[in-house]
Amino acid sequence: MRRAPAPAVDFGVYAKAVPLLVRNPAIMVIPLLMAVIGVLVGLMTSASGGGIIGGTTSGLSSFIVLLLQLFGLGAACLMADDAWRHGHASFENGWSEARRRGGDLLMAALGVTLIFSVAQYAGALLASLIPFYLGGFNAAALLLMVAAAVFLIWAIPAAAVGGVSGGASIQTSIDRVRATPATAVVAAIITFALLQFAVPYAASYLWVQVFAYAGGSVIVGLLIQALLGAIALAYVALFITKTYTDGAFTRRW
Repeated sequence: MRRAPAPAVDFGVYAKAVPLLVRNPAIMVIPLLMAVIGVLVGLMTSASGGGIIGGTTSGLSSFIVLLLQLFGLGAACLMADDAWRHGHASFENGWSEARRRGGDLLMAALGVTLIFSVAQYAGALLASLIPFYLGGFNAAALLLMVAAAVFLIWAIPAAAVGGVSGGASIQTSIDRVRATPATAVVAAIITFALLQFAVPYAASYLWVQVFAYAGGSVIVGLLIQALLGAIALAYVALFITKTYTDGAFTRRW
């Protein structure tokens, strides 16, 4: 039998997600909590100093922070699904469901974190072999990270709202990407641009504005980035949850 053409990208989802997030700020609570914990983890590991031990703890810190962010994203996906279905999200219901599906969320987050860690390592090798940079980022390494983001874009919502076990979420995401590649590419590029470019630049700008009032405290700058990152992650949760659920339970033959 012939497979029907993949549906066109629905850009309206990205526009509708903005007012939905404004009406449901609870979606960003758990990502914000995970981000603050990540700041504390980073501060504790930075105290270990340099050398081999410092490098090891820094790598472990980055691994833990990404794991926390992805768990926060999974919890946000649960509330985002509630918001899309009913127009409002309940923090109590979302948190209860996040605890119930905590094992699957952690397994999915661990799998995604491991793959991203390998992609980062491979990107560092590519950077030494292909020294071509765009805006301060190695082009080959950047493309590798974007490719990883594309194929993993629906792993967390699959574990959160798709009824998929954490261990099967990555394969589910890959299968969905193969079915709707254009939608996956758009979602991944917007996610990557928000979290890797927009949030750090916006946080740096705000940090400069409040630097004098904050007494030069580095912690204030980290908390600003945590807040902006949580807002961006909540927005990401809304559109990746919607794009996943729109096609997850249908077959196009």
